[in-house]
Amino acid sequence: MTSNKIHADAEKFAHEWVSAYNDQDFSRFGAMYTDDVAYTVGAYGIAFNGRDAFVGHIREYAGAVPDRKLTVKRVIADGELIALETDFAGTSSGAVPALPPAGEPVAASFCTVLRLREGRIAAQDDYVG
Repeated sequence: MTSNKIHADAEKFAHEWVSAYNDQDFSRFGAMYTDDVAYTVGAYGIAFNGRDAFVGHIREYAGAVPDRKLTVKRVIADGELIALETDFAGTSSGAVPALPPAGEPVAASFCTVLRLREGRIAAQDDYVG
């Protein structure tokens, strides 16, 4: 497989992942992960093991920022690793004390590193900027 093919496949996968997230299609989003996925956000001390726990976290966050959207800025791929630079934006519902009060904007930039296994995400590490 050429590097252009790897990049094209990674770009397609990344956009499918973001689309499932933005559409709040938790079934489609969850299907992109292995049963034993490991998820971490080291800056916040967040870690989940297993697809059900992680997708449950994403569902809860959807309630905290119901209009949330990720926008892909850049995708970098190397073998089974995909790194995405994204911008996150939405409006706080006020449900999570660590977020701004209800009606206030929530924005962040992320670098997400996905490690694939047999075409699904086996590990995800998020870095917040």
